[in-house]
Amino acid sequence: MTGPAGQPPAGGVTVTGSANVQVGTGNVHNVISLGGTAAPTPDTVDAPPGLDNLPPASAVFEGRDVAALDDVLVRGSGQAAVLGLGGVGKSELAAHYARAFRARHSLVWWITADTAANVQLGLAALTSRLHPVATLADARSWALGWLQTHRDWLLVLDNVEDVADIEALLAQVAGRGRVVVTTRRDLGTARWARLGLTPLRLGVLDRSASVQLLQRLTGLDDRDGAGRLAAALGDLPLALEQAAGYVSQHEGLGFDDYVRLLTDRFALVAADPGEGDSARRTVATIWRAGMDAVAGRSSLAVRVLRVLAWLGPDAVPVEVMSPPHADPVATSDALAVLVSFSLINRRAGEVSVHRLVQAVVRQDQDAAAAVSIVRAAIPEAPLTNVAGWPRWNQLLPHIDALTRHAGPAHSNTQLMYVNDQAAVYRQFQGQVSAAVELFEQVLAGRQRVLGDNHPDTLTSRHNLAGAYQAAGRVAAAIELFEQARTDRQRVLGDDHPDTLASLNDLAFAYRAAGRLAEAIVLFEQARASRRRVLGDDHPDTMVSRNNLASAYQAAGRVAEAVDLFEQIVTDSRRVLGDDHPDTLANRYDLAYAYHVAGRVTEAIDLFEQVLADRQRVLGDDHPDTLSSRSDLAYAYRTAGRLTEATELWEQVLRDRRRVLGDDHPRTTEIASLLRGQEA
Repeated sequence: MTGPAGQPPAGGVTVTGSANVQVGTGNVHNVISLGGTAAPTPDTVDAPPGLDNLPPASAVFEGRDVAALDDVLVRGSGQAAVLGLGGVGKSELAAHYARAFRARHSLVWWITADTAANVQLGLAALTSRLHPVATLADARSWALGWLQTHRDWLLVLDNVEDVADIEALLAQVAGRGRVVVTTRRDLGTARWARLGLTPLRLGVLDRSASVQLLQRLTGLDDRDGAGRLAAALGDLPLALEQAAGYVSQHEGLGFDDYVRLLTDRFALVAADPGEGDSARRTVATIWRAGMDAVAGRSSLAVRVLRVLAWLGPDAVPVEVMSPPHADPVATSDALAVLVSFSLINRRAGEVSVHRLVQAVVRQDQDAAAAVSIVRAAIPEAPLTNVAGWPRWNQLLPHIDALTRHAGPAHSNTQLMYVNDQAAVYRQFQGQVSAAVELFEQVLAGRQRVLGDNHPDTLTSRHNLAGAYQAAGRVAAAIELFEQARTDRQRVLGDDHPDTLASLNDLAFAYRAAGRLAEAIVLFEQARASRRRVLGDDHPDTMVSRNNLASAYQAAGRVAEAVDLFEQIVTDSRRVLGDDHPDTLANRYDLAYAYHVAGRVTEAIDLFEQVLADRQRVLGDDHPDTLSSRSDLAYAYRTAGRLTEATELWEQVLRDRRRVLGDDHPRTTEIASLLRGQEA
């Protein structure tokens, strides 16, 4: 070996006076025999029949079709790039394709192409199999010449990390044989086209293939359990193989046991390759290597991935990843880096990430950054901000995932606020059971972290009481409202807006319990106090006026109720606008009052207007829209329009069953009414 003090010279390796040399980078080494005789020209040497250096065949191959890769090669330029997440089975597909179509090719050669040096060593190794040459540099050049002067060969460039390492090679051999590149990098359709490669993006397995693979590798006859494990592993082939190996080597362990281990001991099982397998071939090591590569290119990409790790795996809005005051262009560039390493997918303004990638990233991180992003993304005023409702629908699965990953013992008060607002939205949208459960979780968390007398804890107690009432648990609601009112008076004072809200909502609960006289007294107190503290035009004051009018109506004071409702509708339109949900509610209540007062024609006209407006503003399936449709049917019946009433109730019943469920009180109410109609 030449070079000072026996060291190789900078820039390469020169071999003199030897027939063999071992060279390599990292853990990749190749022993290449070099002869001292002059080599024949590459065009004069044919490959021996059946020559290949394919890796050992694997039995772990399910749910893939080598014909799909062949089709890409045939339809394209004869050069394909198999892309996908680490562990998705890119190399396995390439290896099975090479074996399936071995007879079609004069030579099949496999090069581990993760570095430029290994690409060159792989070419030199090809030369050593065909004919020895004098130097390593000559060997690389000779192999390139052979590929250029022969046809019908297959070259697999496996695990390419940097396309620049193979760019010149692809250009020099294009059109002579076939090339299959496997890589986790996704450079985009335009870049692949410029390189002459047709991309084949490899996704995870179909669930049926995942189940079959798990059962075949373990011998366990538990198809349902295999399905649950496949779902937990996101149908990733390497993870399935790793899980099957672990289950097989632990007597008595089943698929559901491994699912529990993923929850309780993820770091242990994710890094366990199984006996006899390489520790480098696990989901944990493969993806951590990918994340290290990302970190070398973009620190922001790493931060973005750490946020994504705590959210739901699918349909994360791209806008969520650019919080207020952040540079959306920089965030978009960071997402592009993650896409290029196949760590995420991005399509139609949404991002998805494999659930096991998320789990690996979460191991060494807390949820604080993700909570901050989601907190900035949730729309304010979930009850009345109609424009924000689509964003709430997008965010709810990610809020649920973030809460689940953070665990019940988390102490992040920002996440508690996010869940409090999510529960408010869910309750107003008719998801009452989910709202109750979420309010209970938030109250318990705030009591534990903030104490019983913190204003946020008092808000949680009040909100939970309202959810209990919406769920029909009126006694529990009254008890909690009374406690919330007492605590708010003591902590915040009699005139605090939150104290007045508890006074108003306690009155509402009294009315629901049939304690009408007590309810009227409290409603009148709430109206007077809110007028004094907040003013006549404040939305909370208008709510109190509306509630008082409803109580007057229930008490038989119908004329007073109608007068008050008409004033409220006028003021609500002036202050809030025609399409505000509170205005729509006030108009609905006025229509109902007209009906009670016997002014049926006016009631029907107004019910029809409110129904049309609620359909337009709130949507067909919103609980308030369903209520408008139901009460319009009641008005039709009063007016003798029985056929129209029955048709409308039948539609309401179908919608409530679909939206609220068969057992919801409002569903059973309509079902009973229709049975009475038929009788």
